Amino acid sequence: MSIKQVTVFGGSGFIGRAMVQALAAEGYQIRIAVRRPELSDSIMTAGDVGQIMPVRTNLRMPQSVAAAVAGSQAVVNATGIFFQRGRQRYQSVHVEGARTIAAACTAAGVQRLVHVSGIGAEAQGTRNPFIRSKGEGEQAIIGGYETATILRPSVVFGPNDRFFNRLADIAAKAPFMPVAGSGKARVQPVFVGDVAAAAAAVLRRPETAKTVFELGGPRIYTYRELAALVLHVIGRDKPVIGIPAGLMKLAGFFAEFLPVPPLVRDQIDLMTTDNVVRPGAASFEALGIKPTAAEAILPMYLDRFRIGGRYNQHAPA
Repeated sequence: MSIKQVTVFGGSGFIGRAMVQALAAEGYQIRIAVRRPELSDSIMTAGDVGQIMPVRTNLRMPQSVAAAVAGSQAVVNATGIFFQRGRQRYQSVHVEGARTIAAACTAAGVQRLVHVSGIGAEAQGTRNPFIRSKGEGEQAIIGGYETATILRPSVVFGPNDRFFNRLADIAAKAPFMPVAGSGKARVQPVFVGDVAAAAAAVLRRPETAKTVFELGGPRIYTYRELAALVLHVIGRDKPVIGIPAGLMKLAGFFAEFLPVPPLVRDQIDLMTTDNVVRPGAASFEALGIKPTAAEAILPMYLDRFRIGGRYNQHAPA
């Protein structure tokens, strides 16, 4: 099996950009399939001239998906949305989009398909539309391409992430740091560069086909512990206070009217349930990857939230 070209759907997004960088470093030709190619301009510098090329693609248009896949030996689906707006719905992106990609890969004879989902993805047994769509998306992928590899990361962090940057912004502005419910739900944050490295490792190893990998960092935290960690990193001394999930969902309801809501109701459920790698699940170890600790990365991009900014010489070590 020889892979020379990889199509990355969602290559202009947070996880997708890291995927493109990792795959370009492996020497692959990269085709970035995105709705707005201009958003991928900056990531094109991750490779040599002509190595990374964007192509306008709409998941609701099967012809454009087929064109993006044509000529590639491998495909990575890193598409995803955190809130619904207009025609960008969980069902259309996470489920029907995945189904269209899988069908195009099968029709084009693509050798490998890697799908990025998330820990906790569940098609049945949940009323949360985000979680359910992730589970149904996995089913759509496997139904159309049965040897696909699925990556299920926990909360992904790195520069420009939504989670830690949002927490730090709240910590810098609010008189206290709120957490959903008791804050005792567990989470295993994983560095975006490690998730990208996992995708690259999977494509190097044919035996990883038809496998689900759950990807978590080296340490499990409670959300209350993560809030305290963020406060430490940015040098803020504020209390961590639990807010009833119902009240946070009410705030999320009103926030959803904003162009880019800082909080949505569907995400509150994720912060009140455990999001960790299951015992015995295939993970980084099977791919020969040692995951990076959050403490090693967070100071590199959350320092801008310190009192006095990132050049504050009295920031915590």
